[in-house]
Amino acid sequence: MKLKILKLSVIILLLLLTGAGCKDDEPLETDPAQIILGKWECMEMDGEPYDGTNGYIEYLPDSVLREYQYESGEYYYKKYSIDTVLHEYIFIPQEGHYMSFFEYHYDFSEKNTIMYLELLYWIGSYRYLTFKRIK
Repeated sequence: MKLKILKLSVIILLLLLTGAGCKDDEPLETDPAQIILGKWECMEMDGEPYDGTNGYIEYLPDSVLREYQYESGEYYYKKYSIDTVLHEYIFIPQEGHYMSFFEYHYDFSEKNTIMYLELLYWIGSYRYLTFKRIK
């Protein structure tokens, strides 16, 4: 009887030790320049639900921000950069160059599938935006 209990205890202990070392998740990316890459759909504006039916934004590796409009099927392009702040730039045809247009504080959560943006210089539009990553 004691031998059976000892064997069972050893087996349970081994199962616990081998299971404790397993990880289901890959390590999360921590570089914002990598995390931001991909397609994002807006789901909240200033805390109010938004269904994202207008389109999505896509951050590309070459600092291009592409906006897609579902209804028209058209793409619009901007530039972006990210460091401690996310910067969006628009092209000014009269000047022939890009100009900083929006700056945001950013944060990521839910294993980098949710992005929160806070507009730094609020001009009366939405200040807080929440996006979800889409495929």
